[in-house]
This record gives sequence, C-alpha cells and structure tokens, in this order.
Amino acid sequence: MKYILISILAITLTACGGGQKDTGFDTDTEELSAEPVKATSPVDQSDTIRIVALGANMTEMKYDTKSIKVPAGKEITIALVNESTDATMPHNIVFIQEGSANDVGQGGVTFKDNGYVNPEDNNVIAHSPLVQIGETAYFTFTTPSAGDYEFICSYPGHWGMMNGKFVTE
Repeated sequence: MKYILISILAITLTACGGGQKDTGFDTDTEELSAEPVKATSPVDQSDTIRIVALGANMTEMKYDTKSIKVPAGKEITIALVNESTDATMPHNIVFIQEGSANDVGQGGVTFKDNGYVNPEDNNVIAHSPLVQIGETAYFTFTTPSAGDYEFICSYPGHWGMMNGKFVTE
C-alpha cells in the first residue's frame, strides 16, 4: 500500500508540474508532448527551453511552440526534440532577423553539411544542428537586443510551415 501511495503522489506531482522552477521564459505552446527528452542534457534542464518538432508528413509538420519571449542579452539553452514520425522529417531551429525567413530558408538549401544554414548569413542569430527523428539537440546562445525576431526550420521546404515569433525584452 505504501508503494501505491508513493506512485500516486509521484504521478500527481509530475502531472501538476511539481518541482518546476520559473525560468523567466514565456512560450506559447500549442501541443505538449508527453514523451521524455531522449538525450542526456549537458545543461540543467530547468533552465532549458524545450521545443518539439512534430508531424507525420509535410502538411502536419510544426513546432509545438509558436512564440518564445525571453530577456534580451541573456544566455539561453534550447533543447530541440524531433518527435516527427516520417523519415523525411529531420528538423533544425534557426533564430533569425524578422522578415528574413524566405531568404534564410532558400539561402541554406546548398549548405547541407551545415544543417541547411548558410554560415555567412547575417540574418541568422543562432541555430541548432539538424536533428533526426527521436533525437534531441541542445545549443546555447546569447539573445540579441530587445526586439522582434523569428525562428524557422531551414530544412528545404519546411520554413513556410515551421516558424514562430521570437521576442526579446
């Protein structure tokens, strides 16, 4: 009986978000994943913004997060989790200057070895490596000055659907 009560308590705390600390990050999440992060994090996960790439095909692909709001000039860590289910769905996340999604997406097409991101593109603030299905990538960067920015998946053909707003204050 003691073990049953402990199990119920653990499930309840997990379901209610018990033990999570406020990181100061604000994300607008459309759909939360129940799957755990599949890789060991090199950083304290309580300070990590977790973004999940979802979808079984080109019409379903999306990030679970449509907007991220963080302090300007702050070092942040992103965990990009690829929970897509189709083999043609590797993803990355690229933080970019507002209004440059098409240029960054098209400009990265020939840079397969760099995760479809042109390393010379001044519109790129930071980016993850390309993440295969079932994998998680972590990367850390310092947020730019206060303003409105965007994030996209620059894998060919994805940036039109896989995008969101990135705001620093």
